[in-house]
Amino acid sequence: MKKIHYSITTLEPLIITQHSDDPNMYETLQYIRGTVMQGVFAQRYLKLNENTADDEFTRLIVSGDCVFSNAFPVENGKTFFPAPTALVREKYFLKKDENEEKKEKVHNLLVSNFKEQTKGISSLISVTNNEVTPLLIKKEIRLHNEINGKTRTTMEGKLFNYQSLPAGMVFEGYIALKNDGDEEDIKSLIKDGDNIRMGRSATSEYGKVQFKWIDNKANEKLQSNGKVILTLLSDAIIMNVNGFSSLSVEDMNTYLSDSKTEKSISRKARIEGFLNVWKLRKPSENVFAAGSSFLLDKLPSNAEELTSFGLGERTHEGYGQVSFSLLSPSAISIEYIEKKETKLPKPGEMPKLTEEIRYSIFFNRAKEQVINQALIDAENTRPKIDSNHLLGRLKDMAYDTENLKRFLFDLRPTAKNHLGKAYLDNKNLIEHFEDVLSGETALFKPMRDDNQIDKLKTLYFEQYLNQLRRLNIKKEKDEKR
Repeated sequence: MKKIHYSITTLEPLIITQHSDDPNMYETLQYIRGTVMQGVFAQRYLKLNENTADDEFTRLIVSGDCVFSNAFPVENGKTFFPAPTALVREKYFLKKDENEEKKEKVHNLLVSNFKEQTKGISSLISVTNNEVTPLLIKKEIRLHNEINGKTRTTMEGKLFNYQSLPAGMVFEGYIALKNDGDEEDIKSLIKDGDNIRMGRSATSEYGKVQFKWIDNKANEKLQSNGKVILTLLSDAIIMNVNGFSSLSVEDMNTYLSDSKTEKSISRKARIEGFLNVWKLRKPSENVFAAGSSFLLDKLPSNAEELTSFGLGERTHEGYGQVSFSLLSPSAISIEYIEKKETKLPKPGEMPKLTEEIRYSIFFNRAKEQVINQALIDAENTRPKIDSNHLLGRLKDMAYDTENLKRFLFDLRPTAKNHLGKAYLDNKNLIEHFEDVLSGETALFKPMRDDNQIDKLKTLYFEQYLNQLRRLNIKKEKDEKR
């Protein structure tokens, strides 16, 4: 019986999917599930053995000879686990000074008689030296287009979001071996320092990580005397005598040798998985959720086995991971230290080059809007001007807004009559042109200088008059058919 430890460092954003109530959002867990690690080693075995799932594959990966634990985040030498349900915060705690770190006490309800109103802890936490530290993870959210599986092109209007863990995070986990001789075989599947991919969308911009083996990692120290607290680090599947998943503490006690539960604060959940080989869902199970806490009368005689191979069923997939040392019965209240989120300094004056880029982007966007508006206005003009010669003359004058103003003023009566009979909404084209030139009709948001405004007006007239000519030509072709 042996544990081999490893670390994983994310080189790209990582998505370990979990259930989400939003159908357009793929949410991520804050840790790497044991089933994900089991899948990674299964893929490597098949790749190195010509996709042959032989008896050795079944023994190492599937049967339970090797147990793949969850991999939890590590920061500044601290490992962060799901918060025990026995730990609660004071609901109405008030800090004394806005400028100092929040400091309060969390209470262990398995051994405390705290009577005030409380609230649970939802984040992953580290418990060291009588201090509880929550983990702050800045998850990322990115918008994506759904891809057509056949054409490999984007599907219009099909959008969804990915929530992901950032690059640079470090996770640690272990593989428990029933046979010490399997260590060499397992380590041959993934070499120290290998870059591998895992999680959702691992073939694109997500899921690249670096894998490293950790030598001489100390195992959990177990307290042999007195009462102990068993904390579930992952969901645990407990079976009753009839072979069904159970949420009974009595059924859980059957997995503990020479020990019984005196008090428990647990959370229930229901899990189900998907087996890709079958293209079917696995049967759903009732489970004690990660963080559930149980006060035992003494340390079970099989505690070492439980901390290595887990408690309950399907432990080789990461279920039933436990700790007997995360919480101590002597720790009635523990200091809670919540780090303040680092505030970024306010930017100073924008650099000149950045300002130029910003205005260039803004101007290009304004041009797109002006072109679009010109095409719409041409379609809505009633009746159309059928004199292409007049439209050409107007377009030639539109290169300069002042020239266009003079040209409109000096138009002959026949030309003015053409423009006066054509309407856009409730104005004829002479009125519309004058309103655009004067700025009364705003086709775009205010720009920073008059030169840009004149360019946009010129662009509008060129596109508008060009479109009217195109519509005339199309009409002539349709009449000849």
